[in-house]
Amino acid sequence: MPLDPARASALSALSAIRRRDAFARQVVDEEVARAGLPTVQAAFARRLAFGVIAAEGTLDEALGEHATLPARLEPRLLDILRLGAYELLFARTPARAAVDQAVTAARTVRPQATGLVNAVLRRLSEHAADFPWGDPGSDTAALARSTAHPLWLVELLIDDLGWSAATEMLTADQEPAPLYARLNPFRASAEECLRRLADDGAEPAASPPDDLAVVCRKGAAAVRGSATAAGYAVITDAAAQLAPVVLAPDPGASVLEVASGRGTKTFGVQSVAARRGGPVRVTSVDVHAFKAGILERRMTELRVPGVTAVTVDATDAGELARLGSFDFALIDAPCTGIGSLRRHPDKRWRLDPGDPARLAELQGALMSSAASVVRPGGVMVYSTCTVTRSENEDVVSAFLAETDGTWELEPVESFVAGEWGRFITDRRCFRSWPPLGGPDGHFVARLRRVT
Repeated sequence: MPLDPARASALSALSAIRRRDAFARQVVDEEVARAGLPTVQAAFARRLAFGVIAAEGTLDEALGEHATLPARLEPRLLDILRLGAYELLFARTPARAAVDQAVTAARTVRPQATGLVNAVLRRLSEHAADFPWGDPGSDTAALARSTAHPLWLVELLIDDLGWSAATEMLTADQEPAPLYARLNPFRASAEECLRRLADDGAEPAASPPDDLAVVCRKGAAAVRGSATAAGYAVITDAAAQLAPVVLAPDPGASVLEVASGRGTKTFGVQSVAARRGGPVRVTSVDVHAFKAGILERRMTELRVPGVTAVTVDATDAGELARLGSFDFALIDAPCTGIGSLRRHPDKRWRLDPGDPARLAELQGALMSSAASVVRPGGVMVYSTCTVTRSENEDVVSAFLAETDGTWELEPVESFVAGEWGRFITDRRCFRSWPPLGGPDGHFVARLRRVT
């Protein structure tokens, strides 16, 4: 039996990711495009490649549990074994087809290894029907295996979100994320931007958090379309759009944006300000000069006014003080990104259990530094794309304790659509987790300086 072209393309992508140490999504798209597969086969190749990447640790555990692998295994053979294991455990491919295709693939890489591949996968296939080897409704380890997440991460999510929300998030992580966009009022009217997306076949529909947010029911059409290419809309998750909405800057105000990156939230801040009566003066700071350059180019391309990009270490309050004082501050804090893992299938197995605590120190430093340049009566919004309590509520609580009454936490529910009401925390911040067909996991807290 010849090797199926979709499987060959998936294996080629896995090999390229390892060689280039590159972002998985870009490499998979390039390899699948290079193969010139028909639409259905291309979709199958992407499913296999992304599935193996997302489930890597679970697949290695399963292979090691049911077979003795050589201490040193050629990486291409490991790719083949992982792909076969993914088909058996997650894709539920019939055992004969999955094993035969893996053996065929091994024959093209190292013919003398076909016996090993055949034996390992046949042994695993004998146990595949019982996967995840426990009840994921009550067994944490089985839940971790069934959703292909590290056990430590599953335990952390259960502790921070509760079993029901954690399970909802872990299940959603296994499915493609919806594609959201924000209409660009600096390019054209909202109606015209919406029409452009519709003409591309994106099938846009209204979405929280405000009247510029849309969900594109045909995401691929939006990504490939002329509307996003020409800047009529900016692709960004719906929950990521909430932080600028909660900031709600007054027209003409001065805004400090910390950790601005490529400027997606910069665009969001000015689009919200435009809806509130006029642009604001945004100073966007990032520690990386190349990101400041990207931000400036993007703002020019998107026709966003009133933005100054500055390269500054924002943990240094003295450096920020040289920029002046501000009416508003938005901190888009670097974080583990656990709320957006479904968009980054290669990330979940690269995270370390110590990452949330390590990043919380940086987040706290950024918050304290930014707060020092906000005027009395001013507003600061703290935002992340993670769901961990240590990076979110705990950072805010520690800041409030350190500032001893200088700042107070303000409720955010007036900015949050009713359908997102379940994401309001007991301290009246916003913390979403990814549901099926819904937004990513984000945290937003609004604080005001009272003295």
